[in-house]
Amino acid sequence: MNVLFTAFNGKNNSSKVLLDYIQIDSKNKLYLKNSFTTSVIQLTNKIKNNDYDLVISFGQAPLENNTIKIETISNGEEKIETNYNYNDIKSLLEKKYNVILSKNAGNYLCNNIYYNGLKYIRENNLKSKMLFIHIPKIDNINNIELLSKILEKIN
Repeated sequence: MNVLFTAFNGKNNSSKVLLDYIQIDSKNKLYLKNSFTTSVIQLTNKIKNNDYDLVISFGQAPLENNTIKIETISNGEEKIETNYNYNDIKSLLEKKYNVILSKNAGNYLCNNIYYNGLKYIRENNLKSKMLFIHIPKIDNINNIELLSKILEKIN
């Protein structure tokens, strides 16, 4: 499976730190600008050739210690549900983390990239699936390197 992992930039952003730890080819990593417009352009330019089976985007959220939140729905002009069956990832993560399924990806950059990514995939009939995962702030995750190793198994 060809997986693209994305995360937002930021020195103290746990999602960016997680992406740094994931050991995969650089063509399968995308560091998103912290901009509503630019991040969407970056993502759509990266996936438009329909090369990826799955896009997993990460964002940081104020979560309890070692809690991972899988976002199942993005909100915009309409609600768009993920087109990916996330149960395998959920099962992998539950071995080490508290996993929450959520229907609210927030109102900021995370939801924006998720909504626009899912919408772009749908409107352009791409084979790609997309999932958004929130992880806690860096101080609330015991071993971010372990999380990266678990996620590498998806690729």
